[in-house]
Formats: sequence, structure tokens, C-alpha cells
Amino acid sequence: MGRMGKRKGKGGGKAKNHVSGERAAYRSFDELRRDNESFRKYYQAQKLVDADEFPAFMEAMRTVLPTNFRITGSRQQAVDIREQIMTEFVPYLRSISIEGVDVEPPHPLAWYPHNFGWQFTIPRIALKKSAALGKFHSFLVTETEVGNISRQEAVSMVPPLLLDVQPQHLVLDMCAAPGSKTAQLVEALHAGVAPGETPRGLVVANDADYKRACMLVHQVNRLNSPNIVVTNHSGERFPNIYDGAGAGAGTGGGRGAAVQFDRILCDVPCSGDGTTRKNVRVWEKWRADDAHSLNPIQTKILQRAAYLLKTGGRMVYSTCSLNPIENEAVVAHVLSHFEGALRLVDVSAELPELRRRPGLATWKVMTRDGELHETPASIATNAMPRSHRRYVDAFFPLDRARMDALHIERCMRIYSHLQNTGGFFVAVLEKVAPISVNEKKKAAERAERLQREYDELDLERKREQGAAAEAEAEAVSAAEAVAVAVAAAEDAESGAPKRQIETEAETEEETGATAASEAKRPKVDSADNNNSNDDDERMAPYLPDEPREDPALPENPFVFLDADAGELKNILAFYGIGPSMSRRGFLSRMENSTYRSVYHVSDSVRRLMELAGQRLRVVNTGIRVFNRNCVKDAGCAYRLVCEGVPQLLPHLAPHFVVDVPFADLRVVLEQINPLLESLSAPTRERIAAVPMSSSIIVRYDPAAHAADAEQPFTRLTAVLALPCWRGHASISVHMDKNQLGSLIHRVLGHTIDRSSEGRLKLANNTRSAPQDDGTETQDQELDQEPDREQMQGQDQDQSMGQE
Repeated sequence: MGRMGKRKGKGGGKAKNHVSGERAAYRSFDELRRDNESFRKYYQAQKLVDADEFPAFMEAMRTVLPTNFRITGSRQQAVDIREQIMTEFVPYLRSISIEGVDVEPPHPLAWYPHNFGWQFTIPRIALKKSAALGKFHSFLVTETEVGNISRQEAVSMVPPLLLDVQPQHLVLDMCAAPGSKTAQLVEALHAGVAPGETPRGLVVANDADYKRACMLVHQVNRLNSPNIVVTNHSGERFPNIYDGAGAGAGTGGGRGAAVQFDRILCDVPCSGDGTTRKNVRVWEKWRADDAHSLNPIQTKILQRAAYLLKTGGRMVYSTCSLNPIENEAVVAHVLSHFEGALRLVDVSAELPELRRRPGLATWKVMTRDGELHETPASIATNAMPRSHRRYVDAFFPLDRARMDALHIERCMRIYSHLQNTGGFFVAVLEKVAPISVNEKKKAAERAERLQREYDELDLERKREQGAAAEAEAEAVSAAEAVAVAVAAAEDAESGAPKRQIETEAETEEETGATAASEAKRPKVDSADNNNSNDDDERMAPYLPDEPREDPALPENPFVFLDADAGELKNILAFYGIGPSMSRRGFLSRMENSTYRSVYHVSDSVRRLMELAGQRLRVVNTGIRVFNRNCVKDAGCAYRLVCEGVPQLLPHLAPHFVVDVPFADLRVVLEQINPLLESLSAPTRERIAAVPMSSSIIVRYDPAAHAADAEQPFTRLTAVLALPCWRGHASISVHMDKNQLGSLIHRVLGHTIDRSSEGRLKLANNTRSAPQDDGTETQDQELDQEPDREQMQGQDQDQSMGQE
């Protein structure tokens, strides 16, 4: 992750070249140092690669990193974005040359699924400065701001792929900021889920730094997922959340078991020496003992993750460091600490096109004096700071036999020269046995419960077999009794003894007594197994009216809203949102008993927040679906918000959704406030059915209009849904300017300068009119109001650190 803390020395934390009060001379990017003798010595001694391969290894780490990006795979338009790159930008860039050198167009990463990961060999700096590449750079910037693309280093994409997230999983990202990997986890959670539906799982994105958590909010908000919770805790002290369903729950007699996660990502803070290709300053700042101060915190984070992981769950430990003290040392000592409860997973068959090297079983430790050591005993007392000496044993490998038994070679090392990437380390671990006392108790209780259920089923089976045998015996006995009676009659006539009859009668009585005894055995009490559906009634209450007093989290607390009362009831009734959409997931941040925006979360997120109570420091959650508008005569006090449209669309009353042909879509996109008379007659009729001064959805389905003469510039596969405001005589699109610009470019093939169209101009995401003559029409004023409200609605997110 490369988030190393700042060093503070005698100069009050200032760099050495600032102690004199003089600033260091400016050096251009090309002049920055790209070598470090200690770095070279240390990694040569570790034998990361063969001796003849080491020069190529070092040379690759000095070169500038190529540009990498990832198409957001969970979005419906992901295929359309990929199609646009392949049909528009690849041919365009293939025809360009810079200083006589042909530009290599972007190409998909061979190992990334569905060709959604891309690499462009032009460095990021050159891409930004080149006029010839300006069109492609503008495309990347716009799509990144919208959320259709994430700029992310290639190797950083690997850990979420190996985590194997499924829609039903509870996922924890322990050190989530800045959020690119979190975005991948959310995409995986939504993979395969139909549009408008919500996966049963969730992603908790946590970071120890509040400001970085706010950056994380900005990143994940672009994904428009109701299944994300952003929290602010130290990873090694992430709190326990109890399910409230234990013995005595709901009566004050105790609390349930701790909630555990199916998947956990530990992309821990590290020295970042695998990022020299993009962070050139690493060369001059690198010191071998940086890893010594990081190893303890990395170990604690991984240990905490082990406790939070379900038995049978998977977690990934990763760093952007090459140092074995931050990598294999942490993994090996944590595996040893839990004595077989964790194991390394062999992922050599996963992502087969990705070139990697196995983990190291042996390494050396370098002290501050530059000396290399193979054992802790060889380190002199004064060769290492006191704060590091207490952890020195954890810096070294375990004995070779133990390292081999742990299969440390299953760790994954990625080097820059292998596939033109940065350096990275990944270890995939699985929890195969409970480790905490509570876990073991829970496992024992589960085993006991399963044994009781098995015994009861076995008893029932035996009872059924006994009843069948008894019936069969009765039938046989009746037949035999008839035969005996006949024989007795014959014997009576011949004077035969009666002992045979007495013997058969005794046998019949014993058989009946045995069956009766079997039938009277008491059943095993299984009441404990019949209460699984009562969890909702026993959940610990979420108390938003008792907010946590924490000056570090200044936002108003989230409050869940009652869908059957107040303004929310009116909103849902106006837009015809029925019970098909979960009514329990609406919430807001209260301001003086009122709210400006309404958010929506999945049932899984609501349950987690209710269970957690005040234990979780929630920075943000949910999708904003409604915003209060400022139009006095509006049909509803709240309008639809663009980011919430995918969530609301399947549940809206049909007359609020207006299907249009491409000709009408073009008019809506090209003009700021197109008059209704400029649209086709069928579209006008459908809009007329919607109350004036309210939100509508303009929808274009490419499949339904595939036979139309006029088609979009780029072949579309995803349905487009645009939130609009229905004025008296016109409509207006309510979308962020970047998102709207992206859509215009993809659909129409060019950028519309909407500021020169008509009387209105587009500035700062607000459609505002010139005030020189004061002749603005009522329709224009009404159409502008919601956009000013949209800006007001964004203030709240900006206060949470959004950029």
C-alpha cells in the first residue's frame, strides 16, 4: 500500500536539506535519482532473482510506469466503454506518432478477466502533456470522474481477483483508502446480479486515517452501490460486532457470537519500495530498517483479520513492497502463531497469464549500519533501536523445515521486469479451524447441535423401522395363531400337549412390550434449533438519537426513516414505489429534525448497522436517491437523484419512465432545456401523463430500437436512463456535467458546447441564465431550480471529504 509514516528527527520532522532554512535546488523529473547502493546490496543478498537476471530487474525498476486503467465491470455500460476504446481510440492512437515514433495503442491485460483491464505504454506524465494524446487523456479523465473507469496500477488489481468475492459474502477491506481495490470488491459483489436487484452481501471499507476515509467515500460513491459502509478504525483494533442472538439475547442475559466475514482484504501499510517506477523519491529515501518499524503493525492487522474471518473464509494479505520482512516474515509468523488454523492457498492455477515468482523461504536482515544478518543472535545490541529489538525474532524466517511445512512458496511475488508492472506481494490464506475461545465454543455448540439433530433423525429412523417390524410381526403372529389354533384343535382330538401355544403367547407379549418401550422413549428437545427466524426480533437496537460524541467525525449521524410515516411516505406514494423495494433501507442525516437528502442501503447494511450500534465509526453509507427541491409548486418536495436511478428504476410507477427513440434522445442531450414541442408526438403524450414540476426518467433501450434508421455513434448494449425535470413546457437533464459529457461523447460521438446553445449557459454544474434583461421565462426558472438544489445536495458529500 505504500503509506509509510513521516519520520521525525531533531529538526522537528523537516528534511535534512531544510534544516539550514534553505530549500533544495529544483530538479526535473528526469534528473531525480534512480539508484540506491543499500537497496541494490540488500536485494542482491535476498536472491529475489538469479544473478544474471538481477540487472534486468534493477533496470525495469528505474523506468517510468506505463498508464493502466480498469473498466468498471459491474456497470451495465462496461461493455459499451470497452467497445468505444476498441473501435474509436485504438485506431485513432495507432495513427499517431510523437517525435517520429509511432504510438503503441492501449491493449488489454492478458490476465484480467473480460478484457476490462488495460495498459497504455505511454507514461502518465507524457499522456498528460502531449497535445496529440489530449483526446484520449480527456476521455480517461472524464470517465474516471464519472466512475466508468478507474486509474489503477496493474498489479494492484490482483488481490481482489484472488479473493473470489461472491454476491452473498460479507467482505471487509481493512486498509481500504484510496479505494481502487475496494471498488473491485464492490464490482465482484454485484457481478451476476440483475439490474435493480441488490446482492445479499456487503463491503465494509475501513481506513485508520479519517481524511483518507473521506477520499474513500469519493471513490466508492461513483459505484452507486447500496451495499457499502465506509468506516474509520485502526485495522488492528477493528471492533467486534455481535449478532445479538446468543443465549439470553434480548433479555439482558448475554450477547451473541461476533459477526465474522467471508472475505477480508489486508492491503497493509508498507514501505512501498515496489513502486519506484511511479514514486521516484523512494530511491533516495529508502532504508532497510523502514521494514522493521512496519512489521509489527502489519502482523497485528493480519492477526486481527484472522479473528474476524469465518472458518472456511478466505483472506488476502498484500503489499507493494519487495521486502521479505514485510511479506513472508509476517505471513510465516502469523501462520505459526495460530498453529494450523490458517493455511496458505495454492493459487498458481488462478490468473494463469499473470507471471509471478514463488515466496522466499530464506532471507537476511540488514541493520542500520548496512550489515546483513542471518540469525537474531548475530545482531549487536546497539545495531538496532530499542523499539525494534523486541520484535527482532519476527524479522527472521522460521527454521527451514517449518517454512517448507507452511508452503511459503505459495506466496506470490510480482517483479517489474516480468510483465512491465510495479513490484507486489500477495498471499492468499484460508481459515480452516476456529482460533478464538468464542469461536471454539461456537464450533463446539454447533457440533453438539448437529449431533443432537443426527441422533434425533437416527432415533426417528429406528422408530420407523421398529413400527414396520412390529406390524410385520403382528401379521406373522396372526397367521401363526390361526395355524396353532388349527393344530391345537387337531391335537385336542389326538391328545397332544398345549406347551407350544403357551410359548407362542409369551413371545408375542415380549415383542409387544419391546415396541411399547421403544415408542415411549422421550424425544430430544430441539427447541434451540427452531429460533433461527427470530434474529430480527432479537437484534440489538440501532440508536441514532444517541449519537457518538467524537470531534473527529463531525457529520450528523445516520437515522433510519419510517417508510409508513412523514415525508418519506409521501415521497414513495407520489413516485409509486411499492413494496418490491425494501422499505427498511431508507435513511438520512438529520439536521434539526429535517433532512435534505434520502439515502438507501441494502438490508444487509441495515442489519449490520443495527447490530453494531455505536461501535462502528460510520463515515458514509448508502446511495442518495432523493433530494429536496426548491420549486414551490412541485408535485413532490423531493426529486430523483442521478446516482439513485439504477436503484429506483425497477420500482417506479410506469408513467414516470418515458421510453424514447434515438431522435428524441439526441434532442435531450444536445439542448439544455428542449421544449416539449421539439420531441416526437408519442414522447410528448407519455410526458403529459406525468405531473408538472416533477422528476421523470427518460429511457432509451438500444435493443428495442435496433431497426431505427438513426443509431448512436458507439454501438450500445446497455439501457440508458436519464433523470430529467418535467417543466411546464420543457424538460431538463439532471446529471453531473462530467457524466453528461461522457454520455454525449459515447452516444453522439462529439462534445456539445451547450453553453453556446440558446440563452442558458452551463457553469459549475448549474444551469444559470444571464441577468441583464430580467426577461427569464417561468419555465426556465423552474427548470433551473433543481440544479441549484443538486449543488446544495452535493455540499453534504463535500463536507465528508469528497473532491
